[in-house]
Amino acid sequence: MSTAPKLRIAIVSAFYSEGMGYSENCLPKALVGLGHDVHVVASTYNVYGNEPLYDETYRDFLGPRELAPGATMVDGYQVHRLAANLVSGYVSMKGLLAKIGELAPHIVHSIEIASLQTFALAMKKPFARYKLFCETHQTMSVLKPYMKQAKGAWFKKAAYRMTRTLPTYLASLAVEKCYAVTPDCGEVATRFYGVPRSKLRLLSLGTDTDLFHPAESVSDRAARRELRERLRFTDEDIVCIYTGRFSRDKHPLLLARAIDALSYTDPRFKGLFVGEGIQRDEIAACRNTTIVPFMTHQRLAQHYRASDIAVWPRQESMSMLDAASSGLPLVVSNKIGEPQRMSGNGKVYEENTVASLRDVLRSFASAEERRSYGTAGRRKMLEGFSWTRFARTVESDFVGALTADGQESREK
Repeated sequence: MSTAPKLRIAIVSAFYSEGMGYSENCLPKALVGLGHDVHVVASTYNVYGNEPLYDETYRDFLGPRELAPGATMVDGYQVHRLAANLVSGYVSMKGLLAKIGELAPHIVHSIEIASLQTFALAMKKPFARYKLFCETHQTMSVLKPYMKQAKGAWFKKAAYRMTRTLPTYLASLAVEKCYAVTPDCGEVATRFYGVPRSKLRLLSLGTDTDLFHPAESVSDRAARRELRERLRFTDEDIVCIYTGRFSRDKHPLLLARAIDALSYTDPRFKGLFVGEGIQRDEIAACRNTTIVPFMTHQRLAQHYRASDIAVWPRQESMSMLDAASSGLPLVVSNKIGEPQRMSGNGKVYEENTVASLRDVLRSFASAEERRSYGTAGRRKMLEGFSWTRFARTVESDFVGALTADGQESREK
């Protein structure tokens, strides 16, 4: 529990799916653990509900793209789902401001600053009592390619500035702090969304260090052996796990091809792919690969403990933190925007180069090498990347903003 006064906090997210490990799941749970009254206000869309290939990629795991409006309790906080529309792929929630007015929170925390929800909350702010905080998750790797080009695409750039940069800048004027979850998220926020640097605070996302832990106990080691046997891996195999979409932007096929190449010289290396997507058939066609569907966080933790190396060939992922907390060394692209997540507990390869990925994987052939990097990662997650730490940091900022404004922070 926290020594801070009890706050009523509304966390606003365009998407919500129960049992996932995103900010909208983990931050409210951690804030409840500190003693606060927390409400998540989300649309009826499941995560990735705006993706054109949702049905092919996520439906079997998450269910339908859109759920019914209503309220439910999850992990001690209340989730309020509001009807919504998609506007050019962006979620527009109906009745958001009315719901916020009904909840009368001390703090409103929006998961993404560059969103229609934050724009609406910022416009309401001068007439409301809440303090507005935001996060930004937009990394350079998912930014529109034409925005990163020095020349050309002038019309597209102008349209981007008018529809994204200007509205986000204006919204940021009403925000107390915007938490950039990686350094390059901060760069995107300032360069392309117009967020003043004075509003930014770098704060890495967290991981559940209790759920995601190494296989150290007798029962954990027995569960690891059982799961590996079920997946047809031997004790000698070196299992390289990838979790997420099988999409071209994530490009897990690169890992499958590297495993295939290693099968000729060191067949102990095996690929375990957790997810679904358009690259599935190509991954399955490679040697020494096993594919399992998307799964809940509880089951995912077991699969990390059954693996030996965690690999994300392109874009960084929050799952990197979960894997590191599970004691796995990381292998990631040399172009990721947040090297701190794997510095000392992982290695980089030359992005899009199968031979480079193959060689980096081979460098982890020794169990001692894997153990050394994995131990460093576990220690790093415990010391600086837990959700409790994240929650205590934002709690301090919440209380500071209310105190500076002279507001009463007692429970309403």
